[in-house]
Amino acid sequence: MGLDITAYSQLEAVGVHVPSGEWCEDDNHVGAYAYDSFPQSFRGLPVLGTKDYPGAKFLEGGCYAVTPDTEYHGFSAGSYGGYNAWREDLQKQFNPTREAEAPFYELIWFADNEGSIGPDAARDLLADFREHADRYVPQWSWAEAKYQDWTRAFELAADGGLVRFH
Repeated sequence: MGLDITAYSQLEAVGVHVPSGEWCEDDNHVGAYAYDSFPQSFRGLPVLGTKDYPGAKFLEGGCYAVTPDTEYHGFSAGSYGGYNAWREDLQKQFNPTREAEAPFYELIWFADNEGSIGPDAARDLLADFREHADRYVPQWSWAEAKYQDWTRAFELAADGGLVRFH
């Protein structure tokens, strides 16, 4: 088991999910949500409400429909342990104190299991990934490929989409 990522470009907002199924995905939509402790990463998605679950509160951003112009990029971020090691390494290299103004903040300070990163946060992350690509020192043989996957994900999401952790 591990963390899967799907990035989308050019999605069309549907609004609040009016279900024929329990989740947006049941209606072939992309649901946007994030833990309420990560609003910086949710930027660019509307907060249409909140939802309480045992031990967690989520920002609800509604549902999005795929358009004919939507592009996708899906990849495995790795096992949860592998992803967190990679993310921790990124933090050590570029943002050791987890400062909001420092590079990669919206990814470093985000859930490691589920949620959505919005297009405004994706633009900032894309700029970080591009700006620091030449200075990034991969610690593992697979890490450079993950850096490229994340760069592509944020390229798409910055174009009217989002990145979904699932």
